[in-house]
Amino acid sequence: MTGTEPTMTDKWTIDVSLQHEPYRVRAEALLRLEDGGEFVGVGLAEAGLRASSTSQIGAYLAVTRALSDLTAELLETVASDVARSIEVDEILAGQSAN
Repeated sequence: MTGTEPTMTDKWTIDVSLQHEPYRVRAEALLRLEDGGEFVGVGLAEAGLRASSTSQIGAYLAVTRALSDLTAELLETVASDVARSIEVDEILAGQSAN
């Protein structure tokens, strides 16, 4: 690359929401793509009562798990898309050989 090539910018947004219960935290990470697509990751963690310091640790853990779940969703989609692309390429290659 010479540095003069045009660049393309996409904006993806991740919203994280937390639901605090007395002894549990649930986090949801929602990834929104510019084209309208969405991916969701969910994470749960045990936590102490809201007023305790372990409540914040539980929130961090739940968010981490939600983001990890989101990552797994994205990787699964990529793997599926790559497999489908390879299948299409093989079909097209077989048709052009005939």
